[in-house]
Amino acid sequence: MTLVGLPHAVEQEADGALEPLLSNGLVDVSGNAAPSAPLGLRLAYRVSYDATTDEVEHRVYYPSLSDPAADKYVRVPAAIRALLPVVFLDPTRPLQLRPEGLLRQLVSDADPVAATAAFQALEVDVVAAATTLSANPSIEGVLDALVADAGPARRIGDAPVSAKDIRFLPDGGSLAGLLRAFQPALRLDDAGSLPLESHGSTTVAILSAAEALLLAASTHGAIIVGDDVGEGLDGPTTEHLANALRGAASQTWLTTRRADGARAFETSEFVRLTRHTGQRLAHQVVPPADRKEAGLHRHIQSQLLPALTATAVAVSEGRHDLSALSAADRRRSTPALPLAAHGVRLITADSGSGGGTGQIPQVAKLAHQLGYRVVAMVDGDPAKTAGTVLSDIEAACDALVRLPDSMAIERAILTGATATQLRVAASQVFPMYGLADPTLGKSDPDVSNVVMKVLHSKGLHEQFLGALLEETGALPPIVVAALDATATCSQPSYSGAKRIDLADPTATV
Repeated sequence: MTLVGLPHAVEQEADGALEPLLSNGLVDVSGNAAPSAPLGLRLAYRVSYDATTDEVEHRVYYPSLSDPAADKYVRVPAAIRALLPVVFLDPTRPLQLRPEGLLRQLVSDADPVAATAAFQALEVDVVAAATTLSANPSIEGVLDALVADAGPARRIGDAPVSAKDIRFLPDGGSLAGLLRAFQPALRLDDAGSLPLESHGSTTVAILSAAEALLLAASTHGAIIVGDDVGEGLDGPTTEHLANALRGAASQTWLTTRRADGARAFETSEFVRLTRHTGQRLAHQVVPPADRKEAGLHRHIQSQLLPALTATAVAVSEGRHDLSALSAADRRRSTPALPLAAHGVRLITADSGSGGGTGQIPQVAKLAHQLGYRVVAMVDGDPAKTAGTVLSDIEAACDALVRLPDSMAIERAILTGATATQLRVAASQVFPMYGLADPTLGKSDPDVSNVVMKVLHSKGLHEQFLGALLEETGALPPIVVAALDATATCSQPSYSGAKRIDLADPTATV
């Protein structure tokens, strides 16, 4: 890693290991750097294992002065590492006054003299209270009987032992043990004071985050490093914590599996790490070149970040397609598995200003920049086979799943259902949302067409699919086939055809 904007003390100590930087923050290795170029410090880490001696060796070294191929390492002195203002966010138990607790560090850093005096006063008071307890006649009489001269305890000391020689102190009476015994109890409601753990994991996580934030704010020029930020927190608190940490530090390096944590950062600051088929890669989004691309970047916050931990995204044409496919996917039952079980997240090419097949290649390009595998899901509109629409999608995506010829999502929903079943579903759904039942007075051959027209113009794909499922007892076969094909070709190990054209299960030969 390369550290820039170093404190003066670090530059002084690391003189000889500093290197000139380019405008992008990388080290200038050309040998022609300007004398006024800013300086940075590169550090590297290597761990090696010797099987013969069963030993592990860790090295933090200067790559500019070292030659790993020749086993030559110039290590970074501990004095320099101590000067780097790095704050690690450890998910430790909050509100701990014991020596290793973060609260203890904050209290001691704020006023070490007053903190020491407070702890010593606590020790004196506890010893005095314990002495009073031990001197209680009901306890002292029993203790005297236990250590009576006629009993086996007569020889445990150099002189006869009495009840006055016995005290009851937490953890033997040491200050560290005493502070370990002091655990936080909170009063958050009318239930009164309860142990911290009794308030639930979210309260514990929030207080841990608050301690970490206070530590970061009190460390000048801090570099904050945190792992799995947001685990145990609700969404808004996660975003607030990440945003506060970002503002409190010179640099903030956080890992998270939560979209809420990532939202606190600019798109250009995201680095998404992936491991596909054993290969580890890092991905960053290219800044938008024009207004059109800037509008496309709305997909990042709205759809791609929520898919943060998915392996692949399946891009549908529009919101109606997404609604219908998502509804069917949620209703799959064992032994069938939903797309989430395959690491796939369903999204749409519509960013709010219209979707369609023309947008899919652009969304795919953006998703690829973040390291997702991309599968397109399109309908069977014949117009798309005339030009380069499908070939453009194929070129931009890892795979393409296409509904049968002339079949849009509305017709796909209705496959496998009889006219009677469609009538029942229509009578249940459309009037509920203030629409007339379009099947009334229509002949059976016309029922599917009139239902499709209403769905296309008014939506209600999810609601109609749910009602139809109650009547048929099974999901539409072509929708199931589309989901199955998407699950198959979304896997990084998939090596089949790039384009899958689904067959119409209702077609006759």
